[in-house]
Amino acid sequence: MTASLRHFMLREIWEEGEAARRTAESVSKSLKELTPSLSPTKFVYFTGSGTSYHASMVGQYVMGRLAGVFSSPVPASEFRHWASPVSSETLVVAVSQSGESVNTVDAARYAKERGAKVVAVTSTPESSLAALSDHVLQTAAGEEKAVTATKTYISQLVAIYLLSSSLGEAKGREEAGKVKGFFSRLPSQIDETVKSSSSQVERLAEEFKSTEFFFILGTGPNYATALEGALKLKEAANVFAEGFATREFLHGPMQLVDEKTPVMIIVPSREHMGACVSLAHRFEKLKAPVVLLTDQEGWERCILVPPVVEQILSPIFFVIPLQLFSYYLSVAKGLNPDNPKKLAKVVR
Repeated sequence: MTASLRHFMLREIWEEGEAARRTAESVSKSLKELTPSLSPTKFVYFTGSGTSYHASMVGQYVMGRLAGVFSSPVPASEFRHWASPVSSETLVVAVSQSGESVNTVDAARYAKERGAKVVAVTSTPESSLAALSDHVLQTAAGEEKAVTATKTYISQLVAIYLLSSSLGEAKGREEAGKVKGFFSRLPSQIDETVKSSSSQVERLAEEFKSTEFFFILGTGPNYATALEGALKLKEAANVFAEGFATREFLHGPMQLVDEKTPVMIIVPSREHMGACVSLAHRFEKLKAPVVLLTDQEGWERCILVPPVVEQILSPIFFVIPLQLFSYYLSVAKGLNPDNPKKLAKVVR
């Protein structure tokens, strides 16, 4: 690590491995009692705001893959408009670090009024959200002082993966048990990812410190990673950044690509490499700087991430270099990544 831990944001990224360990321990205990009552669930809504909504998007993917349960993510502020039907057969997983986000609390209350069962994923068991929920999965990330959420996002993902794999395991789904078994190794692999990414990303941030516009592309569950990476850049580095599903980017947004718009492409596995490299060459012909986030060497500008044993877990790992890039870009621009001037930790 070349920079001192002079900001809370950087400290909290370096704490992500321990936050994941504590969260896995806390949530696993809760799920032993909770899983039997949730096993009959046939439909799940995930809801949250900002970073917590991006965790909800990953939730839809893993709930389907691991538990075989159809689910849908809905922004908490839109829950009353988009979540239909909501009934006693519905499970709502409400995600909020503070448990006080007014829209998420309102969404949970709306669901409860219609008979749905509500599970809160929150760091704060004494919060308003926890009080009105049927069950609480406490993320044990510890206090997060930076407004820009990092370790709490990782902890939310851990809780959602464990919830999904526990429901899947109860149904005898093989992949669910396999993924759940990987969690003992998860903290050390997160630590390794932070360590290996840090210096690479710091150099990249210095190169792009005058850039004001970024695109981030991801596919599968890493579409949510692209959105979260773009959000971190907006919050911490005060730049315009947009995340897109990789191939959807070709349907209009590519018109904006030029030498002033770096394109960062998340490539979590070898099977996606050929298609992503082909896209990268197209963007280079338009003079755009291209950065690949990958575990495969061979690209001029890339952030190498240690190989991920289970690809379904890639959103946990590939968001880390994007968090670090947002931090280092903020510092390179002379900003304070801990306290974006127009934002607050809790939106009420």
